[in-house]
Order: sequence, then C-alpha cells, then structure tokens
Amino acid sequence: MAAVRPLRDLSEVLRDGMTEGPRVLKLLAERPRSIPELASALGRPAREVTLWVMMLRRYGKVGEVPKSPTDEYYRYRSLEVLP
Repeated sequence: MAAVRPLRDLSEVLRDGMTEGPRVLKLLAERPRSIPELASALGRPAREVTLWVMMLRRYGKVGEVPKSPTDEYYRYRSLEVLP
C-alpha cells in the first residue's frame, strides 16, 4: 500500500499557486487536460492542482472544455495567449 502524503496547510498550497499557476497555464496551452493529467505532469497531488485550476478559472485564465458523457473527468484549457 502506498504511503499517503500528509495534507499541507491551505495557505501553503495557495501560495504555491502563484508559482505553479504559470506552469499549469503552459500545460493547458499545449492541449486541454484533466486535473489528474495536470497533477501527473506537475508531479503534485490532484487536491492541490484542483485548487490552482479553480483559482485560475475564477480569474478567467482557464475554462472548461465541454464534457461528453464518456469523459470521466472535466478537461480544462487555457484562455490566455502565452508568449
């Protein structure tokens, strides 16, 4: 059985969102991805990536891709044009 990582303090996770947000946007600019795909690409827990994506969504930097009935997860895309 895999060891469970202890939950980090919410303020730490949100603070990391300031540095991880651009990485998330860069990945989403390549192609739409789900939270588990982003978490795997970033090497971070899905619970933390979810907070970062929702933060970016709230500020209009990320949007959802329409979900088909066969999709297991919502996918997100970048709404920003990156250099």
